[in-house]
Amino acid sequence: MHGVVLCLLSAGLLGLQIPLAKLSYNAGADAFLFAFARSIVISGLFIALARLHGVSLALPRRALPMVAIITAGTTAISYGYLGAIDRIPASLAAMVFYLYPLFVLLAGAAQERRLPGPRRTGILLLAFVGLGFVFGPSLQDLDGVGVAMGLLAAIGATVYFTFVPAASAVITSYAMLAWSNLIVAVLFLPPILIGGAGLPTGEAGWTAFLLAAAAYAAGLGLTFPAIGRTGSVKAAMLYNFEPVVIIVVSALLLGDWLTPVQYGGVAAVLVALIFASARSAEDRPTPTRP
Repeated sequence: MHGVVLCLLSAGLLGLQIPLAKLSYNAGADAFLFAFARSIVISGLFIALARLHGVSLALPRRALPMVAIITAGTTAISYGYLGAIDRIPASLAAMVFYLYPLFVLLAGAAQERRLPGPRRTGILLLAFVGLGFVFGPSLQDLDGVGVAMGLLAAIGATVYFTFVPAASAVITSYAMLAWSNLIVAVLFLPPILIGGAGLPTGEAGWTAFLLAAAAYAAGLGLTFPAIGRTGSVKAAMLYNFEPVVIIVVSALLLGDWLTPVQYGGVAAVLVALIFASARSAEDRPTPTRP
């Protein structure tokens, strides 16, 4: 299959899981349970793929600090993003989470110990103007905790994308994804056991829950051949199809329609994300996202 098609299919599946997860929340599921379930599915998938392709799952001692940092980033993404969509509309949660390419740009400037140049500054200004249009009309009605959780997820993704390239030099992607997600699943067990698992009710709720986990696993599994066939720069731009899918499907499936002004802001943010993703991909390899 052509690399561009694989990228769009992968991004579409990753985007589809968010409104499906929100649908399962509406049927009684909670974020902890879904985060646990998808982490188990992902860990099992990459353990199986590693065995199938004869790839080692061993963790060298020098890789342990990197794995710990990546696991922390993955945990922040799972808890923050999946918790945010439980509190605010999925389309708005996606806009908050997708600040991470901009944060990666800032992190890159910090690592280089210099102020952002004109291009980076222009990208950041465009994104923040767009966000002003997105959140301005509904600012009074927004759940502050939900927005904060989305920002936590964006920071987690920034940590992840900053440290994965270095970790990839000492550990395989299969091992990194298998172990980090297995640890994340273990971390989510205590709140589930103590507070009880919020299970979805009804056939529709369970269907949405299982489809969301399956969409995430399939989308993540496709990132390897997708990025491999297109290259990091093109893939980084194509994966911005993911928030588009979230916004469109959330409107159709959940009724999360935005105002024309907000859609204009979304368009501005997406343009900024395309430039930010391309710039980040030029600076470092595009890692598989959590």
